[in-house]
Amino acid sequence: MKTIKVVAVVLFLMVSAVSSPADVQESHDLQKVRVYGRVTDFEGLPIEGASVLMKDKRFYNVAETTSDSDGRYSFNVPKGHHLALLAVKDYQVRFLEYWAWSVPAFRDLEINPRIDRLEVYAINAWRPQGAYPSYQIYFRPMSLTAVKDQVEKAGSLEEFNKLPILDIAPELSKSDIRVNIDCEEVAVLEMNKIRESAGPGQYMYGYLIQVELPKKKTEFDYSFITITLTDPENGDKGEGSLFLLHGFEK
Repeated sequence: MKTIKVVAVVLFLMVSAVSSPADVQESHDLQKVRVYGRVTDFEGLPIEGASVLMKDKRFYNVAETTSDSDGRYSFNVPKGHHLALLAVKDYQVRFLEYWAWSVPAFRDLEINPRIDRLEVYAINAWRPQGAYPSYQIYFRPMSLTAVKDQVEKAGSLEEFNKLPILDIAPELSKSDIRVNIDCEEVAVLEMNKIRESAGPGQYMYGYLIQVELPKKKTEFDYSFITITLTDPENGDKGEGSLFLLHGFEK
């Protein structure tokens, strides 16, 4: 028994000598990547003090920071696939949010949010089987101007949330929607405004669009899709992005 105890102590000391706290910290750091960028408005002016957060699949924050006087931000996140990056300042007062969905943080990654009074939420995209070569993209836009108008008409935010129709999406045409895939603008071929259930007896509006495929192939195992909207009624803008991982559609 004494011999076993002595061997165990020797092994413990050997492991302790090899795995110092500095080694453990270095190993931990190797499991993280840097996500960075610049938060601006649509004139290219920096947004200071914007909150930038990375969400995991449970919608918990795995990293957060605020942008500096030049709009720049940077943080380290666990290496892997994350649900979304969010950037926001003065929410529902001056701006709505920017979302970048399905973030593949396997290497250092630059994401540059632009925020204004529109929000492009819940972006999803796919290649339809047996159809014209294209992407189908769904998104749900929200307008701060429309939210404020609807809340005022309802009398309060609480009463607004009880309405059967949450009519807060801008009325868009194809010319109001710009789609960029891997730094290449692609044409919007078709557009449909659709109803989406927001709960029992309640719905809101989203858009389903069909866009051309980019002409150039990306070197990465994903495509970076950005949707930019302009409200034709008042000029409000908004933007959102999606990292579309490539799979069987290649």
